[in-house]
Amino acid sequence: MLYGQSTKGMTADAELMWDKSIMPIAWTLEYTGESGNTSKVFTTTMGASVDLESADLRRLIVNASFWGLEMEDAIADDVNVDYVGEYKPTMFGFDKFQRGLKPSDYK
Repeated sequence: MLYGQSTKGMTADAELMWDKSIMPIAWTLEYTGESGNTSKVFTTTMGASVDLESADLRRLIVNASFWGLEMEDAIADDVNVDYVGEYKPTMFGFDKFQRGLKPSDYK
């Protein structure tokens, strides 16, 4: 469904890494399980908190959900994907792990 290219940084204007392979980043699958029921699956490797600032990504996920629920009539280029409430994602990073922290430590 959708292919992507690795970049040299974590910003929208980061230079592409042409020496890396182009990889699928969003795809669909329909399969039949052991019970004989057919299911629809959408998968993407996108979706970090800051990725969801993109209305286009939110729209992709919402429309994929409509497809998976067999609500194809609701799929639209202009489907409303506005935030409900405030959304202030934080940038993810590496080398910030702190051993021993528990969810309650983040209150």
